[in-house]
Amino acid sequence: MDRGWYFRLAIVVGSSVLGFLALWPSVDRWLPCPDIVKETFENQINPGLDIKGGLRLMYEVEVDEYIRDRRDRIAEQVQRQCGVLIGAIAEEDVDDLDKPKLAEIQARCKVERVDKEGGAIRAIRITFANQEDADKLSKTWVRDYFRDLRVASGVGDLVVDLHMREEQLTDMRETAVRQSERTITNRIDTLGVLEPTVIARPNDGDIIIEVPGAQEASFDRIKSIISRTAQLKFQIVDDDGDSRSVFTTPPEGIYLNADSQTFAEAFGEDARDRLRAYIATLAVPDDHEIAIGRQDADPERGGEGWRTYYLYRLAEVTGEDLDDAAVGFDPQSGSPEVDFTMNTRGASRMSDLTGRSLGKRMAIVLDDRVESAPVIQGQIGARGRITLGAYLDRNELLQEARDLVVVLQAGALPAPLRPANEQLIGPTLGQDSVRKGAMAAFAGVILVLIFMAFYYQMAGLIADAMVLLNLQLLLGVMSGIGATLTLPGVAAIALTVGMAVDANVLITERIREELRLGKSPRSAVEQGYARAYSSVFDSQLTTAIAGIVLWQFGTGPIKGFATMLLIGIGTSLFTGTFCSKVLFDWLVRGARVQRLRVG
Repeated sequence: MDRGWYFRLAIVVGSSVLGFLALWPSVDRWLPCPDIVKETFENQINPGLDIKGGLRLMYEVEVDEYIRDRRDRIAEQVQRQCGVLIGAIAEEDVDDLDKPKLAEIQARCKVERVDKEGGAIRAIRITFANQEDADKLSKTWVRDYFRDLRVASGVGDLVVDLHMREEQLTDMRETAVRQSERTITNRIDTLGVLEPTVIARPNDGDIIIEVPGAQEASFDRIKSIISRTAQLKFQIVDDDGDSRSVFTTPPEGIYLNADSQTFAEAFGEDARDRLRAYIATLAVPDDHEIAIGRQDADPERGGEGWRTYYLYRLAEVTGEDLDDAAVGFDPQSGSPEVDFTMNTRGASRMSDLTGRSLGKRMAIVLDDRVESAPVIQGQIGARGRITLGAYLDRNELLQEARDLVVVLQAGALPAPLRPANEQLIGPTLGQDSVRKGAMAAFAGVILVLIFMAFYYQMAGLIADAMVLLNLQLLLGVMSGIGATLTLPGVAAIALTVGMAVDANVLITERIREELRLGKSPRSAVEQGYARAYSSVFDSQLTTAIAGIVLWQFGTGPIKGFATMLLIGIGTSLFTGTFCSKVLFDWLVRGARVQRLRVG
């Protein structure tokens, strides 16, 4: 035997051993696995919801928050378009207003956000300073610029109310639920091959999530990632504004900073809740808002600290402008952080925002929490970072950074989620059904192996060995990536067995034809593999194309089926055309058989 054969044999043996070691922790129940193997190969095959059960969650989408956010954005557009209506600015200057010009427009035409009693209707109120400007507003103007709004009252008066159309509110509610469904599915898919079931019920505003086969210890992380809104905003801090009238005398346990009356701070376990309760009592101007962020602990006042930030409400750059996010590390402290890249639109907006706000602070707000508020030293373009502070252990910071990357890449939820129900559920298939299904699959494989050995004799035994090796490698890969085994996955495995047998049948039949032509066993093997390879590869390629399409556009069980199918195609090609060739070469070169039995 030449050196090349020994090298190929080493690859076959090495891959077989590696596949077994990766699979071993998953079969520890039947074959005890050493701790060193478990530590090296941490993942296991997880039984799916239909086989073992899993986690069932129900969330209510807070649709009113989505509608309020949409109303606030429209109100900002109304304020700017009113400047054009009254002749204060030109149409082309709508997106480039500076603070003095905006204040001039507000003095003549003020736009406020108003909630109707009961909170059912989101309204916008326009208050004109003089009748001449008020007479310029008409229903036609509203219809041309803001199709989501209708004039509720006051046309021709100094005060005009605009309401969101009922049909638009209905569409918004459905959109919020559907977008939440898609975002949750993307987040769970990012965590691994979990084959989740995500069911949206727009009429009820509910989303039902079933996560199969996950370890109970990972449920808390899954719930955290699912429910995190991940609404990212970049807002300018108003350190120059007269906010002393806003921050009234605080209750006990909350302190106004001695150096600046623009923020309050609190310390202790419930500091954040106390600050929120205090903020709720403040009369904040319509164009401002108050957010909360961490600050250094004060042992004398009770431990961890939280403080307020007085922000301009308008967020010109948001998470919608993100292109990518990744875990990074601070070059000075080495602390984990999140590095992000803006898309073209976001980079342009960020450059404009920071260019006209030099010397001011820009708050990076994630889910109403200020993560950091650095001073703008120069224009910022497409790249930036989110520092997570130094308030957690390094490992906890790293995990938080990773989870934040997951939710940012999957996209922000359009509205917060409120937990409605949570339960661990049993298998959707009965134990008897699972047992009978496993027996049927096992019996099918045994019958195929017996037929191959009987019909193709020695070549059939080699094919049987390759089918078993293929199953071992496939299950080893599944275990290595922590895949979930459900009925669609079982179907993909069964299909893989069929493809593996088919590849060996094509090769064996080719070898048989060469032997019938009177060629030697060695020559027949070489010619058989050479001529059968294109047929085997083409058949696997066409199946792989279908699998790639399913993986790209499918979700949940469909994506899980496609993943198993693609892995199976790879292992089938490896065992059918490479590993089996090593065994045939040993027969015709090493053992020098004079008569090769191929049926």
